Amino acid sequence: MSRTIIFQPAARTEFAQAISWYEHERPGLGRAFAQEVCQAIESGQDQPERFRLVRGGARIIRLRRFKAYAIYFATNGEVFSVLAVFHGARNPAELHPRLK
Repeated sequence: MSRTIIFQPAARTEFAQAISWYEHERPGLGRAFAQEVCQAIESGQDQPERFRLVRGGARIIRLRRFKAYAIYFATNGEVFSVLAVFHGARNPAELHPRLK
């Protein structure tokens, strides 16, 4: 099922910062990170119930190559909302208010 994808502002910022950081570390790595995030989002769009509920209606997709990152999302009808592109070393207290 194809849903409209909406990045919450904080998630868009996290995504852009991660791409920039990886690209600075090694050219092309930022693009690889972006591709993996996009593939994860596609997978979440197709079968959101496949992913574990973590808080409220939010679900989590763990990335495979970039294991420190996870995508937190929620669906509402035809809308797929990306709540966070979150690095696991960050304080989870920063994340909790966004997962209501």
